[in-house]
Amino acid sequence: MHLTRLIISFVLLTFGSIVALPSLASGTISNATLPAAKPGTVKLFVNRVGSGKAMDVRNDTDVPVEVVLRLTHMVNVTGVGKGLVRKTVPARTRMRVATLRKRQPGYPLMYQHSFSYSLIYSPEPGKKGSVGGYAYALPWKGGPFSISQGAGGDYSHTSPKGRYAVDIAMPEGTPIVAARAGTVLKARDGQHGRMPNPAGNYVRILHDDGTHSAYLHLRRGSVKVKAGQQVKVGSLLGQSGNTGRSTGPHLHFVVQKAYGDSMLSIPFRFSQPVSTLPNFASNN
Repeated sequence: MHLTRLIISFVLLTFGSIVALPSLASGTISNATLPAAKPGTVKLFVNRVGSGKAMDVRNDTDVPVEVVLRLTHMVNVTGVGKGLVRKTVPARTRMRVATLRKRQPGYPLMYQHSFSYSLIYSPEPGKKGSVGGYAYALPWKGGPFSISQGAGGDYSHTSPKGRYAVDIAMPEGTPIVAARAGTVLKARDGQHGRMPNPAGNYVRILHDDGTHSAYLHLRRGSVKVKAGQQVKVGSLLGQSGNTGRSTGPHLHFVVQKAYGDSMLSIPFRFSQPVSTLPNFASNN
């Protein structure tokens, strides 16, 4: 696989629960901009259609997602084969992924389902699900390490400034390096614990296209650069730590662009695959 997949997985178990939202014709894709919703979310909606059920996925992110729908304990259900559905839902789209029908009218339709999805980031432009733009080098040395929270993660990657951030779990003291050349805008090195800055110790770099990359939760006293300094890809910035709003040692990496007086998180791609987020719902 040449795709870097940031997996955000969860499981819903239900006997045909219903969310009352308008239905779309089977298989229809609407590429119109969706109404405002929780930033960076992907949700499954189950609607009654006649005597059966329709399952739609709404993708409010700015990148395509691969969704996996598994149905088990099916009773009187047809229309989903053996119960495994895997489809790609384009960015900012609501799409029908499955329609469940009764095998025998007059008998109940029963099932349990689990739903998971992954945001598709490809290091190869032009590939299915590719995110364009600069391919960022991995911002650390060593590993391999795994993603502990991906884009749109419910814990802290839900705000406009952080929705496409990535947390990579790694031991404190891991060398953190520049993922792209640029000029250091800000660097903080003196925070010891969680307060006062939720980012902890960090480095922010300005790139030649006006975008920023930020490296958060660094170890106190480890930052090696200062504002105004030029850095190249691979330049040592500091060491990973556990400062600021951090639940464990990791690097928080995010690419942003200016939006008014604030910063807006934007999709990005790494130049090589990264280990994916474990499916905690399956205890993997």
